[in-house]
Amino acid sequence: MEGSQHLLVQNWTIDYGNGQVEPVSVPHAWRQDVPVDFEGPVIYRAELEIPRKSAALRFHGVSYRAEVLIDGNLVAAHEGIWDAFDVPLDAYLGKRVSLEVRVTKNGGGSFPVRDVASGFLPYVFHTFGGIFREVELVEAPPLGAVPVSRVAVDGSRIFIDGKPFYMRGLLHWGWYPELGHPNPPEETIRAEVQTAKALGFNLIKFCLWVPPHRYLQILRGEGMEAWMELPLWNPNPERLPQIREELDRIVRQYRGHDNIVCWTIGCELGACAPAEVRKHLVQMVKNLTGCPLVRDDSGGAEMYGGDLREFGDFDDFHPYCDLPFYPPVLDSLAPGPRIRRPVLLGEFNDVDAHRDLARLADDMPFWGSNLSELNAQGVRWQCDLPRVLGSSRFADEPRKHGHTELMESSRRKALFIRKLVCEQVRAREAFGGYVVTGMRDTPISSAGMFDDWGDMRFSADECAAWNAPEVLFLIPIRRPPWVNGGNRAGWADLFNYFAGQVVFRVGLASEAGVSGGLPWAIRDEGGAVVAEGAEPSVLGSEPHQVAEIVWQGEPGSYVLECELGAIRNAWPFNVVAPYEKGEFASCSLTDPGGLFEGVVCSGEGHHIATRQPVGLPLNHGAIVFLTDEHTAPMPFWREAAYQFDPDACGLTERWEKLLAVSPDRAIDPAILPADATIMINRIDTRTYAEHPILSRAGNTIYTTLRPFGGLGIQPQGVARNPAGTELLRRLLRSFGA
Repeated sequence: MEGSQHLLVQNWTIDYGNGQVEPVSVPHAWRQDVPVDFEGPVIYRAELEIPRKSAALRFHGVSYRAEVLIDGNLVAAHEGIWDAFDVPLDAYLGKRVSLEVRVTKNGGGSFPVRDVASGFLPYVFHTFGGIFREVELVEAPPLGAVPVSRVAVDGSRIFIDGKPFYMRGLLHWGWYPELGHPNPPEETIRAEVQTAKALGFNLIKFCLWVPPHRYLQILRGEGMEAWMELPLWNPNPERLPQIREELDRIVRQYRGHDNIVCWTIGCELGACAPAEVRKHLVQMVKNLTGCPLVRDDSGGAEMYGGDLREFGDFDDFHPYCDLPFYPPVLDSLAPGPRIRRPVLLGEFNDVDAHRDLARLADDMPFWGSNLSELNAQGVRWQCDLPRVLGSSRFADEPRKHGHTELMESSRRKALFIRKLVCEQVRAREAFGGYVVTGMRDTPISSAGMFDDWGDMRFSADECAAWNAPEVLFLIPIRRPPWVNGGNRAGWADLFNYFAGQVVFRVGLASEAGVSGGLPWAIRDEGGAVVAEGAEPSVLGSEPHQVAEIVWQGEPGSYVLECELGAIRNAWPFNVVAPYEKGEFASCSLTDPGGLFEGVVCSGEGHHIATRQPVGLPLNHGAIVFLTDEHTAPMPFWREAAYQFDPDACGLTERWEKLLAVSPDRAIDPAILPADATIMINRIDTRTYAEHPILSRAGNTIYTTLRPFGGLGIQPQGVARNPAGTELLRRLLRSFGA
C-alpha cells in the first residue's frame, strides 16, 4: 500500500494513564516505560492539518488493537500487528483536528498470544506494544498490482529470472532489542543485508514476522530474495477464523514485492491448524500472489506431528541434529519415490555459541534482567539468562575462568559444524536449498551469525568455502560393518585415517555449472606441501565426484586443499599408526555390552571397562567408558562449549578428531570425588550447567567418549575408528609405564 504522496505525522504525545503526558517520536514501542506485561490501553495524541484534497491517514503498523478517534469521535478500530490500515479523512478536509489513538498490545488478558497472529517474538522475549511503524497522511491509493512471478519450478529445481537458484537463506526473527520493535531504520536494514550478502547468503527468511516494506525494497536493490513466513505459530485453533482474516490482509499488502520468492503459512504447526484450514490458506496465498512456491507448514508434520495431510509446492524440513547424525537424517529426508518437487530445509544448522556473558553482565540489558517488570517470562518455555548473568563464573570472574578463550573456542566449533553440515547438504542433489538459524543472538539462543550487539561472529572469508553458489565437499567412503551376522550402515571417517593408503573423493555442487582444472595439495602442520596433484578437467552442476586423491599417509596432522578457479575449500585430517589386533592384549576388559568387540584384552594390566569396575587392584589404572549408568543424556555438539585440560589426550579443540568419538551423554558429576581432575568439561550454552566428558580421579579415568564410535556417521568399532584407536592409546599411555 504505497501512496503517490505522503506526509509523516509527527509531534506525538503519549499517556500511559499515570497522569503524565510526554512527547514521543513515532515509530514507537513503549518498552521499559511501563512493566513488560502491561497491555494498555496507552493513548497517543497529535494535532493534524488535513489537506483540502482527498486524503487518508495510514497506520503502517500498530500492536495490537488500535482505536482511532478524531475530535473525540471513534472513526476506526483495527486489530492486527503486521498489516497497515487506512482511516478516510474526507469528512475533515481543510480542517485542523485532534487525533487520538488508543493502543492495546497482545499478550495480556485482552488478546492472549495464541489468540492472535503474534508470530514468534513473544517466545523470543515478549510482546511489544505501540505505534511501531510510521503514520502518514496519504492520497487514497489503490492496492498495488500483482507482479509476474520471477520464479519457475522444474521438478526439484528452482529457477529465478530463468536462472538456476540454490537457496542459501538466513533465518530472521525480527529481534531488535535496541528498538523494542521490528521496524528498523533504513541504515540498519542496509547494513545487515549487505553483511548477510557478504557472508554468502542470497535470501532472508522472515520467520513468523512481517518486515517493513523498505526491508524488501533494500533486499531487491542488493539482488537478494525473501521468504515470507506468515506469523502463525502455536495458534489457538478456535481463533483461526479471525487469524485467517489478518493473514489475508498481510498477503494482499505484500504480494507486490517480486523478490518474495517463497511463502509459508506458518511454522511447526503440529496439530494446531487443521488440514482444511491449511489447505484454504495455501490456496488463498497462491490465488493472491501467483507464486509457485507456497507451503502450509514450514517444518512439516513428519517432523513436528499433526495431520500428515500437507499442502503446497515443496517439501520443507527443520532438521536440528547433533553433528554425527546430520548425514543420515538428511538421507532420511530425501524424497525417494515421492512427488518430485523442491526440498528445502526451512530452518536448520543452529549452533549455540558461548556468548559474552561478562559484557552482558556489565551492560545488563532489559532482556537479561531478573526484574519481572523488565523481563517477565511470559510465554517463553525458558528464561535462563537472568539467572546465568547472576551466577555464572564467566560473568562474575571472566579472566580467571577463561571466558574470552571459551568464546573463541566455541566460535571455531560452531564454524566447523556449520561448514560440515552445509557441505553435506550440498552433496545431496535432493535439496534445493537451506535456511541457516539464525540472524542474531536472542534471549533464548546464541546461534546467531551475529552476536548480541549485531557484530559478525564469522568473517566472509570463513564462510566463503561452504556458503557460496559453488561448493567443493568430501564424499564419504562406504564401509558397512558386519555385526551379529549381517551388514549395517557404516562409513569410513572423513577426517581420520590409519597410516598407509589414504583416499579422498572430492565432490562439486554448482548452482549454474562450472568447468576447469582442479589442483589439490596436502600440507603438514608446518604448512609444507607433502603431496599435490591436479584433475585436468571438471564439468557439471549437479553434485558429483570431480576428483579421487590417493596418498600414502604417515602419522601426523594435515590439511587437504582443493581449488577450482575461484572456488576453494580445505579440510583438516589426521593419520595415526595402523591398528594392531593384539596391541591392547596386556589390558583386562569388562564389556558386557560388547562395545569393544574384536579388541583382544587377555592380560591383567590396565583395565578397560564399560561399567563401573569393582575390586580392581590399586596398582592398576582403569578407564571407564560410561554409556548409560552414571550419565545424563545431552548433545555433544549443539548448545555446548568446552574447556580442555592440557592433558586432554590430544583432543583440545580438534573437532575433526572429536567427531568420530563424541558421545551423546555426559558424566553425572555426582559419581566423581571432589578432587577429580576434569579434562574435558561441557558447558551448556543456554543453561550454563556443567558436566564432565573426560575426568580422572586417582588411577581411574571416567569418560563418555566413544573410541568404539557407532553414533551416526562414526565408524563402528575400535578397529574401524582411527580416532578411537588413537584415543584409547593415549588414555592408556597417560598411566605411564
